Amino acid sequence: MEHQPTDRVHDILTKLTEARQIPTQDIEFLLAWVKAEVRKRRLMHLLEIFSRVESEVRDLPPVLSQAEANALLAPVKRYIHTILGIDQEDEDLVLVLAASLSTFSRYKPRVEKLGARPVFLQTLEEAVEYDYEDVPKAIIMDVELWPNFLERDIQSFVSKMKKLYVPLIVIGTNEHYRLAAYSYGFDDYWESWIPMEERLVRLGLHIEKARLVSNALLVDELTGAFNRKYLKATFGRFMSRLERSGESFTLALLDIDHFKQLNDTFGHAYGDEVLHRVAEEIRLAIRSSDELIRYGGEEFLIILNVSDRAVVDAVLERVRTRIEQMTFPYEHHVTVSIGYTRVCQLGMTLGEWCAYADEALYKAKRDGRNRIIRYSTAVRDEKRLAYVTMSSKKYALLADQLPKQHRRYEVVYRPYGAYVCNDHVEMFILDESGSNEARTLSAVKEQRGKYSHILAVTARTAAELGLYDDVSESDGEDVITEKIEQWLEKLPD
Repeated sequence: MEHQPTDRVHDILTKLTEARQIPTQDIEFLLAWVKAEVRKRRLMHLLEIFSRVESEVRDLPPVLSQAEANALLAPVKRYIHTILGIDQEDEDLVLVLAASLSTFSRYKPRVEKLGARPVFLQTLEEAVEYDYEDVPKAIIMDVELWPNFLERDIQSFVSKMKKLYVPLIVIGTNEHYRLAAYSYGFDDYWESWIPMEERLVRLGLHIEKARLVSNALLVDELTGAFNRKYLKATFGRFMSRLERSGESFTLALLDIDHFKQLNDTFGHAYGDEVLHRVAEEIRLAIRSSDELIRYGGEEFLIILNVSDRAVVDAVLERVRTRIEQMTFPYEHHVTVSIGYTRVCQLGMTLGEWCAYADEALYKAKRDGRNRIIRYSTAVRDEKRLAYVTMSSKKYALLADQLPKQHRRYEVVYRPYGAYVCNDHVEMFILDESGSNEARTLSAVKEQRGKYSHILAVTARTAAELGLYDDVSESDGEDVITEKIEQWLEKLPD
C-alpha cells in the first residue's frame, strides 16, 4: 500500500509522454501528492506555485489534451521528477505530426530503436505551441495535415524550425506534394513506396546531421561547453517558460581565480588544459537539466533550471568544491569565484541579468575569491530593504508581474502573517479583513503616518480602517502592479 501513490504518479507521467488525452483528475492527484511532499520536506515557498496550478485545474474540462496537460504542469514537472529520482538525461527527441494514432504507432518502436524518444502531436497548432526547451533532432509530418492549414502557417512553422536547425521530413503520397514540400523548405520527403528500413536509415542520418550541426555551431571547441551563440537561444527558451508558467531559474557566472597569473607562469597551453578540465568538472557537478556556456576567456555561465536557494547553493557549492579539490601538475591548485542571481521577472534583457550576476561575482573576488555570492547579498550593503505586505491570495494573483528588482532597493514580498514592525520602508496592500488579519491590519493602521503607504483594494477594508486613499476595488492586477512600481520610484534615496 505504501508504494501505490508513487506508482500512480509514474503512470501519470507515462501518460504525459504517450497518451493523447489526460484525465483532469490525474492532474489533481499529481498536484495533491506533490503538495504533500512539499510540506513534508518543509519547502513551503513552493506551495504558491502548486496552488496557482491547482486554481487553473478547477476551471478545466474533465479531459485535457497532451499538450494542454504538459503546459499546465510545466512549473512543477521537474520537481516531481526530482522527488521520484527520475534521471533526466537528454535524449534525442523526434516529433511525429500525424492525424491518426496508427501512423504514430508505426513509427514509435522504430524511432525508439534508433535510441530516440518519439512524441506524438496531432495538429500543427500543437506543434507550434509545443515546449521547444528540448529541441527535436527531427520532425516527421504526415502530409494529410496540410489541407487543414493555410500555406503561410506551414511556411511560418518551417521557418521557426529552420532557426532551431531541426530537420523536417514529410510523409507523402504523390509528386505534387513532394515538390510543395521542398518548396516550403522541408529537408526530406518519404513517399508511400519507400520501404520502412530505408526511412529509418534516412531518419538516422538526419538525426546525426542535426547533432553535428548543433555541435559545430554551438559548442566551444576548447572546453566542450556551449558557446555564446547557444546562450541567446537557450536564455530565450527559459524566459519563454517564465512567461508561460511563472517558473523562474538561476543565472550564475563563474570565473577562474588568478587565471592570468597561471597563464604567465606556466604558459598558454597549460592554461588551455586547465580550462578544458575545469569545464569538464563543472559538467560533472551540475545537473542534466542545467546548461553550461563558455562566456569568454576564463569565465563560464551556468543556467540552473531551478530557483530554490537551497538547491542552487548546493549545486554551486558542489561545483566550487570539486574544482578546488582537482590536482594539476606543478603542485598547482585552481579555485573559482561564483556570482549568481535569480531570474524571476520579465522585461529585462540577458545583459541586465548578467550584470547582476557579474556584480555578485566581483564581490566574491573582493571578499577573497574561492566563494559563492548571491546578487541580493552582494548589494545588501548598498541597497535598502522595501517590504510589500499583502495576503497570500493577492500575491498568488500578482506574483508573475510584481517588480522584483530595483536600482536602489531590494524588494521583499511577504504575507500578512510574516508582518513585523521594523525600520524598513513598507507598503501594505489590504484586500482582506477577516479575524486572522485583524491584528496585522490594526498594526498597519498605527504605522500609517510613519513610513508606510496603504493601498486598499476592497471598499470594506478601507472603511474598516478609516482609509480614504487608493481604494481600488475595481482596478485590475495591472493597475495594482503599476501603483507598486510608482511607489517604488518615489522611495527616498
